Amino acid sequence: MLKLPVGIETFSELQEEEYVYIDKTQYIHKLVNEGKSYFLSRPRRFGKSLLLSTMEELFKGNKKLFKGLYIYDKWDWNEKYPVIAINFGGGEYSTITDLQNTLADILDDLGEQFNIELKRRTLPQRFGELIRKVYEKTNQKVVILIDEYDQPIISNLQSKDLNRFQEDLGSFYQILKVNDKFIKFIFLTGISKFAQVSVFSKLNNLDDLSLIDEFNGICGYSHEDLKSNFQDYIQKLANKFEYSYEDAINEIKAFYDGYSWNGKEKLYNPYSTLLCFKHSEFTTEWFNTGTPTVLAQYPMNTHSIKAFAEPTIVTDDELRNSTTENIRDEIFLFQTGYLTVDTIARKKRNKLYHLKIPNLEVKNALLKNLVKEYSKIPNHDIIEYAEKLLEYVIEENCEKIIETLGDYLSPISNEIRGKDERYYHALIFMLLFSAKIHVHNEVHSYKGNADLVIEEENHVIIIEFKQDDKKSIKYMINEAMEQIEEKEYSRQYKNKKIVKGAIVFKKGEIGCKLITQKNL
Repeated sequence: MLKLPVGIETFSELQEEEYVYIDKTQYIHKLVNEGKSYFLSRPRRFGKSLLLSTMEELFKGNKKLFKGLYIYDKWDWNEKYPVIAINFGGGEYSTITDLQNTLADILDDLGEQFNIELKRRTLPQRFGELIRKVYEKTNQKVVILIDEYDQPIISNLQSKDLNRFQEDLGSFYQILKVNDKFIKFIFLTGISKFAQVSVFSKLNNLDDLSLIDEFNGICGYSHEDLKSNFQDYIQKLANKFEYSYEDAINEIKAFYDGYSWNGKEKLYNPYSTLLCFKHSEFTTEWFNTGTPTVLAQYPMNTHSIKAFAEPTIVTDDELRNSTTENIRDEIFLFQTGYLTVDTIARKKRNKLYHLKIPNLEVKNALLKNLVKEYSKIPNHDIIEYAEKLLEYVIEENCEKIIETLGDYLSPISNEIRGKDERYYHALIFMLLFSAKIHVHNEVHSYKGNADLVIEEENHVIIIEFKQDDKKSIKYMINEAMEQIEEKEYSRQYKNKKIVKGAIVFKKGEIGCKLITQKNL
């Protein structure tokens, strides 16, 4: 059984030490044959660094590492190219001086690697000098691979010096265009594409692969990859949880699949999937290790709730050409891996991307984080809050429900709550879901969709939400209860104790009504 490459981003180590490797060389072969300069955006820990490491070994001509892979008999192994590989992922970027020092250290290390003395004084000019001198020394055009190109910018989205970071980094990247005649191939990766950074505004021949249909699978694992390469690990997981083999696959799929950039093929998060196999547990470790620090600090306001409360739709232009000044929260959540492409619709000449949360891992972790952030409830109290709310619903104790919801909602600003019942619906769903209560939202029936359905042991609880600042509490309660009856939301639940309820909101006031019946 091949070893699991958890956290390993070096292609040579995977191949030499007998780790599982999912062959992506068919994509690299196509890229090299059809172009020269590329950019790829993917979330953290999604395989970008391994992709660049694979490219590096390929251009260096390390043929033995590629035996058995797609590209092995399609590459000219007599041609070897010098590779300048830069990774911004591990640098310190708190200040402009930190950025300048990191760039200087990177160039010094590369100069030593190629045994070249760099004499130019400015950092961009030293970068250009490095490219030219490597070309002259090897008599071969240079391959440039840059990982996490945007890390200094992402780390400073809330900094007063953001524009300076962009300008300095842009000047550094602009050298690539100036020295184009010395370059064989360029590939940059990051989690975001900011249109005003010079690498995009001035290096205008950089081909952005991020949303290109045929390169959807360049990083991540497909369902076929999972079934073909991890059979023993899937069976081990099935044995532990006493699942059938197919049930184990379905559970892995629910937790870690669902990522897409073309709205068709879905991909598994490789890091999360590998950790699941390693520990035989369904964990949410990616949230802790794959989340940029800035996401926890970024002021999301209403849109992080909006992602759950209503469909999230963005345009092709917004996804491709965001700037640090106008980036929508939904797009930031998309770039960082918390939303993914569900479907793509065409409207005249425009593309509209419908975004959604990709899987249970993200949903679990993000909802818990949002509940803690917005309600100020500590993690250890979330379960107690949710269980009390469930208990009061079963007891039909509206007084306690109103009190508990008031405590939960009071720290949340009116802006975040919105002026629509969907926001209250989303906030309450987040609380229950993050406490692992068996709750569903927008449950389909043949006459409509129930807002919230909770299934606990022999109880099925159906809740309809209403919000209106003009209607009375009593009117909205009656309206919600009538809707549950007219739409027959309870019809599909047999031999269960049914609780039907209305929870309504008017400005700062909360109303509630619950009725229990036995569905025979």
